[in-house]
Amino acid sequence: MAPPDHVRGSFRELSREFFDTAFPEARHGWVDQQVCTAVLEVGTALDVRLLPSDADLRAGRLDGIDLRGADLRDAQLEKAELTSVDLRDVCLARADLRGATLRAANLLGANLRSARLADADLVRAQLRRVDLVAADLAGADLREADLGMAEVVGADAARANFEGALMVGADFSNVSLIEARLVGASLRRAVLSGAVLTGAELEGAELDGVVWSAETRWPRGVRAGVEARSERVGVGVYRVRAERVRISA
Repeated sequence: MAPPDHVRGSFRELSREFFDTAFPEARHGWVDQQVCTAVLEVGTALDVRLLPSDADLRAGRLDGIDLRGADLRDAQLEKAELTSVDLRDVCLARADLRGATLRAANLLGANLRSARLADADLVRAQLRRVDLVAADLAGADLREADLGMAEVVGADAARANFEGALMVGADFSNVSLIEARLVGASLRRAVLSGAVLTGAELEGAELDGVVWSAETRWPRGVRAGVEARSERVGVGVYRVRAERVRISA
């Protein structure tokens, strides 16, 4: 049975118009318009931005768009172009963002729990208070990103690049940071309990106030220096004294 026609201005017509503009390839079957039904603004009073869960926007371009508060859980956004997109408070739980470009995107307070962000470009991204619990950040580029107070517990950040990143107060408990680059990063008051930093580069990283545990695995030659500057704050738990501690090359 053929779908009914819709007058201009209806929910479906507005959605189709938006996607025809943003994704011209959609007319050739590149993306399913029925799945990608969207409305950017629903009423001037509510100012709601919505996209459906499971949306498939792989390799799509959404540069600079405002998607605040959108529900994009489980969305397929592999290699999508999301430079400078406003994604504050968006739900991207379990979304596939592998290889996506999120450079300078604003993800303040976003839910990225269990999201796949391997090899994503997050340079200078705003990630304060983001939920990245159990996320895949392997090989991601997070240079100069702001991860202040982010929850990154149990994530895989092996080989990720955090050079110059702000990670103040972030919780990296049980995170794999194997061979990660943390050169010049600020980890003040961050939690590294149970984190694995084997092979990580920490030259110039700021560690004052960092909380770590007996299970934390430091790079070779770093643990002794960290221990000498730390105080015990619990059973098997230590905190680096606040004395502008930086790792020397």
